[in-house]
Amino acid sequence: MDKEGFIKFLTISEKVPKGLSKEIVDFDVDAVEAFENDIRRRGERRELHNAVEEDVQLYIRTLVERGQNSEERLLALYRYARFIGNKDMELAIIRPLDGAFVLEKLSETIRGRLGQSKHAKVFRGVSLPELGSSPRDWQTITQKFMRQLEDTVGPQTCKELLLTGPHAGPTEWYEEERETFLNSKDIDDFLKVRHEKAVATLRRHMEEHTLFFNQEIDSDVLNFVASNHEMMGGVRRGNTVYETKIPYMAREYLRESDDTMKKYFYCHCPWVREAIRTGTRISPIFCYCSAGYHKKPWDVIFGRPVEVEVLNSILGGDSICRFAIKIPAL
Repeated sequence: MDKEGFIKFLTISEKVPKGLSKEIVDFDVDAVEAFENDIRRRGERRELHNAVEEDVQLYIRTLVERGQNSEERLLALYRYARFIGNKDMELAIIRPLDGAFVLEKLSETIRGRLGQSKHAKVFRGVSLPELGSSPRDWQTITQKFMRQLEDTVGPQTCKELLLTGPHAGPTEWYEEERETFLNSKDIDDFLKVRHEKAVATLRRHMEEHTLFFNQEIDSDVLNFVASNHEMMGGVRRGNTVYETKIPYMAREYLRESDDTMKKYFYCHCPWVREAIRTGTRISPIFCYCSAGYHKKPWDVIFGRPVEVEVLNSILGGDSICRFAIKIPAL
């Protein structure tokens, strides 16, 4: 382990959030050393720089058995993977973290808005999975949760709860976009700049051979996004902005010919993705959770809550996920 280099990465690099305390840095170093020791104990002829997905999965199982499977520990390994440029390791850690706390946050929202009695009905027999458990098991949890949520509150309230965006992040994430909007000539000018910035970000990832969230970017993906201004940008028609989601694994999506697998590679949600492959039916209303993710930046951009409608979704049987954002009176 390059301890000295990692510490510099944690305290200086632009790839790491500012303000990491000494306690977090020390914890991260210890967590990575523990993972390194685990690989060596298993007698693998690998080190951290060439650790593979299997190494990460086996270690996460060990952490679960020990009750040490915390978000902080996985984030420490994720930061080291980024530091050394090990994409296999990085992806293997992203997957169990991606969206892992969505249902937990929805549970808190439902209890706060509906009260304990209705919360108990919605979550009757629904157990939140342990961090690090396989998303393959999440589809049945989501199916039961959605069935009981709709039975308890009805479709409209169900949509409203999901639109709270349990994975959309804090307001601060979108303040730069609001500034760009305020400095734009009009909404169309803003959308043009927004899309151009997104394409530039993808191009940088392609040129630097780094991951854009969970995926590698090649020229096919770059051209695919650049040619569709609804993707990572938006197109205005009248008083509505239309957005189409970029595929979760765009490179694989573009290369796939099987319809089911194309939908699997398109879908972003770990809570339902496996259901696409198994044919398990989950209410398409759950896709309003994804709509909530797209709603949050527009709430910040316009400085007030916006209305969002799901036009197309993978769970709804479509080949894309597409949303309509109503422009409020400004």
